[in-house]
Amino acid sequence: MNKTELSKDQMKILKESFEAFDIEKKGCISVEVVGTILELLGQTLSEEELKEVMEEYDVDESGQIEFDEFLELASNFVEPEEDYDALRAELREVFMMYDKNGTGFIPLDVFKKILQELDGAVPENELDDIIDEIDADGSGTVDFEEFMEVMTGE
Repeated sequence: MNKTELSKDQMKILKESFEAFDIEKKGCISVEVVGTILELLGQTLSEEELKEVMEEYDVDESGQIEFDEFLELASNFVEPEEDYDALRAELREVFMMYDKNGTGFIPLDVFKKILQELDGAVPENELDDIIDEIDADGSGTVDFEEFMEVMTGE
């Protein structure tokens, strides 16, 4: 499959995933983040496999993956039937892993740790800004819809 064979839904999911993880809005993501996104799409790669993927798809050898490079790469891993509902279901599973008590909420400190795990290079003040923005209701927690909003960029 190449990027011209991706459905509109698949393109939307990949764009949203890329943008959600490109927290600094630089137009590129690190190899670790590529690995995280592929895991969300059901593909777990070893460090060696990720290194090979970078060598193959980091065309400009920047050490980062730009969106076009990401599309080429991800199109090899996306299942043809992957759709927004499937991504939502996968993200719900991730959410439930952190909502250990089944309350429907994740405490903000736990959510902040998730964001730090996704991209350790994000400065503390930017993480605080993301937290403040997502916790607009001041509840001190993140519900699934707020979680989806951050993870999909919607």
